Amino acid sequence: MTSRPRSLPSFCGVAVYLLWLSSFAFAQNTTESIQQRWEKEIRPIFSTHCLNCHNAVKQSGQLNLESIQGLVGNSLSGAVFDPQNSSESLLLKVLAANAESHMPPKGQLADGDIAVLASFLNDLSTIADRSVWQAGSSKTSRATTSNSETYPAHVPAHLVIDLEIAKRWGENGITPASRTNDAQFARRLYLDLIGRIPTTTELEQFLASTDSAKRDVLIDTLLTSPEHALHLSELLTALFLGRKDVGPIRQAKKVGWYDYLQTAIQNDRPWNEVSAEILLARPTDKAQEGAIWYLYSRKNNHQEIAEAVSRDFFGVRIDCAQCHDHPLANEILQKHYWGLAAFFNRSTNVDTPKGPRIAESAIGGFSEFANIRGSSAPNELIFLGTNVVAEMRPAKDSKEEDREEFYTPGNDGEPKIPKFSRRQQFVEQVLPGHPLLAQAMVNRMWGHMLGRGLIHPVDAMDSFHPASHPELLQWLSRDFERSGYRLRHLLRNIARSQTYQLSASENAPQDPALFASAIAKPLTAEAFYRSLDIVLKLKNQEEFLSLENRVAFANLFPDVLVEESFANVSQGLMLTNSELMNKFVSVEESAWLADLAFQTDIAKTIENLFLTTMHRTPDEEEKQRCQEYLSNSSRPRAKLIEDLAWALLTSSEFRFNH
Repeated sequence: MTSRPRSLPSFCGVAVYLLWLSSFAFAQNTTESIQQRWEKEIRPIFSTHCLNCHNAVKQSGQLNLESIQGLVGNSLSGAVFDPQNSSESLLLKVLAANAESHMPPKGQLADGDIAVLASFLNDLSTIADRSVWQAGSSKTSRATTSNSETYPAHVPAHLVIDLEIAKRWGENGITPASRTNDAQFARRLYLDLIGRIPTTTELEQFLASTDSAKRDVLIDTLLTSPEHALHLSELLTALFLGRKDVGPIRQAKKVGWYDYLQTAIQNDRPWNEVSAEILLARPTDKAQEGAIWYLYSRKNNHQEIAEAVSRDFFGVRIDCAQCHDHPLANEILQKHYWGLAAFFNRSTNVDTPKGPRIAESAIGGFSEFANIRGSSAPNELIFLGTNVVAEMRPAKDSKEEDREEFYTPGNDGEPKIPKFSRRQQFVEQVLPGHPLLAQAMVNRMWGHMLGRGLIHPVDAMDSFHPASHPELLQWLSRDFERSGYRLRHLLRNIARSQTYQLSASENAPQDPALFASAIAKPLTAEAFYRSLDIVLKLKNQEEFLSLENRVAFANLFPDVLVEESFANVSQGLMLTNSELMNKFVSVEESAWLADLAFQTDIAKTIENLFLTTMHRTPDEEEKQRCQEYLSNSSRPRAKLIEDLAWALLTSSEFRFNH
């Protein structure tokens, strides 16, 4: 009995959504008057002073003021409109003549225009209080945006994904690819969630299942497996720490970084809590000790730390703001670069009886940064989208004294802790609720699963790189927050979506940002290497999986979620003529190839080769060419089998997930 493809949203989900939409009717008269004021009074002000930067295309600061929905939404600096206290809205604060982040950047709005805006926001708050606009409070919901509550919180996230993606298809007149078949889906899911292809036994069991929910069951099975925790920890390590040689990797293992991250993922710990532990780097028990490695491995290079923290936890590259405000994304200022560095510039690597630690001074770290025009400013404690964290600064040219009363004693054997700890201020004042913390992880996991981010590349979350589906990104970010920052919840819903389960298509639209078909994405080095091991069934698996071999392979295939991936000569040489490949893709080392070498039925041999490596049967042309090749009597059959297996294992079809 075959199950019916569940290609349409469930009736209950759609019914709930439609019922919720009907709740707008009672406010129709009020919203009509608001719309009239918007067109007659507000839009002209914004058109004159704001829309040059804050429009639907540019969205400077991720703010679009072309509609009421944009006004009641969110920006990189937080929620623009506070429905609980409209007079305290961020919009009015930045328009004040003495505002620190003054808007417009040049000029000052007339008092009359500001009064009109204040009156409009007050009227708008009466609707927001009745949940018509669902804007949220800037004090409690910094990640809410214009349409982030278009769907109620209880609507399943995978349904929201499909509705939002389908909306763009409709706008562009696009017919998406068909749903992927079960074998393709299983291969894709195994690679994305546990970092290897399925074994033939695993695939056969999945294909044989008649459970109509077997795809959902497989998703949950893989997400809760130890292999998932291993794979995701390897992925995040490659992103956060980069490719390293054997020595640094052994150090990271000794400190406990890999165990820490893998355990956190296996236990589905909240990402915001894990982020705080990594950035505070002040373990309170043995299980947290590995968290210090993220900062410790950067060897007191505080600018490198700032650039990494911004990129890894907030999805923003601030490198360009070292010498001047960002030339393309005007919300990223030079003070954000040096302010972020200041949060960490009192920190120092130390070795203690308990192992490596990050100590912190209570004094120092005060300086000024200069821009390319020669003007200078103090490096205050500030980051993108936050206010300055207040700190007493010494008088100019005065000498600071490091005194014991500035510290609280650490636990036995731990570094003493400043009473005013800059790192702790960052973790307590900047990190909690920062909209980019959720958005960056949502965008990164979307890119991992779908082949490109909703903002692409995934570490360019700025106004120069607008989201392809901004409402979807914002809704998923709020849903991620509501779930308690659970990665398993996020990945489960992406995998359950029909968008993720589309097949790859040669006739796909040219714009991959529409996600109308599966995007082929190169396997990470770890997934590629582990999949080779799965196929070959090696007799000397321990040698093949040795740290030295895996590191050498990973450093030749370093790409992880890059904007574009290119093959190079070194990779080609590794795959075609390296000692590693020559040794292990052989009948002497591979039990699989040894069995094939003794098989007399050529047709079955060819089918086995394709089913094991590609999880599909060969087409007629492939059968014919393989038959001709294996019929060559001038070479030993074992060598013919080895060469054909090598050709499949190094093919683009094997090396890409699709």
